[in-house]
Amino acid sequence: MKNEIEPNAAIEIHDSTLTSIESNGDDVIVVLSVYVHRSVGRPGIDQGTGYSQPIQLRFLRGRATGNMPAIPMELLDGRLVLSGETFENTIPMPLDHVGPSRIELESWNDARILIEGDRVTCEFVGPPAYVERFEP
Repeated sequence: MKNEIEPNAAIEIHDSTLTSIESNGDDVIVVLSVYVHRSVGRPGIDQGTGYSQPIQLRFLRGRATGNMPAIPMELLDGRLVLSGETFENTIPMPLDHVGPSRIELESWNDARILIEGDRVTCEFVGPPAYVERFEP
C-alpha cells in the first residue's frame, strides 16, 4: 500500500514489535508491528509522516535461530542484510529481494533473533494508523 502524497516508505526497526514467527513449508514468516516513515523525499531523513502498521516478512527456504524470549517482543535495534548490503535499523519498502537475505533483531536482555533465507519479501498486511508529522 503506497500513500499517493508521500510515495516513498521505509520501516524503522527500533520501536517496532515482533508479533510472531511461523513456519509455512520451507518458508519462515515474520510479522511485525512497525513504525513506517513516508516522504516524497528520503523516508526517515526528509520531512514526511509516521504511521504504525503491521508487515509480513517472508523468507523463502528460511531458518530462524537465536534466543527467542516471549513474543510479542519490543525491538531495540536490528539490521537487514541483502546479498551483503546492510540496512541499519531500516527495512526499505517495497521489498522483494532474490538472493541471500537475513534480518537480525535485538531486544531487551540481550535477546537476539536471526532469520535467514534465499529470498525475502515484505508487504503491509493491515491498515496504517497515523502517528505524527516527521520534521527532521
